[in-house]
Amino acid sequence: MTEEHEKEYEVRDKRRFNTDGTPRDESAEEPPAPEPEAQAEPTAETEAEEEAEEGFGDVPPPNVYAFLGFASSMLAELAWQLMGIRVASGMKEPVKDMAQAKVAIDTLAFIFDAIHSELDEDEKKMYRALISDLRINFVRHS
Repeated sequence: MTEEHEKEYEVRDKRRFNTDGTPRDESAEEPPAPEPEAQAEPTAETEAEEEAEEGFGDVPPPNVYAFLGFASSMLAELAWQLMGIRVASGMKEPVKDMAQAKVAIDTLAFIFDAIHSELDEDEKKMYRALISDLRINFVRHS
């Protein structure tokens, strides 16, 4: 090893106690002054971090109506599964829990009531038909 290479490393004892078990006097040691950092060339990683700080580009801002539309589709699928009409993924047999199915259907109807003013006519028809189908099947399978 060259002498130049050895100077790059500094060993500092950061233990709080001496080898004999007595507390170490930390105030006697001064931490070394930080070395100035060299300007690094921009990398793909730093550019990605800068973009993340600025925003996500073309991603639209959060929209509660879009989220509730997604949640509605999940609730409808869950209601079908809880009525025992569809088998949940990972299950071999259908599970029937009509109390939970009722909550899913009622919640779906509540969401529709909350967002119906933001929907176009085709979407309103789709929601009404879905809720009607779920309610009719609930009565048939109760």
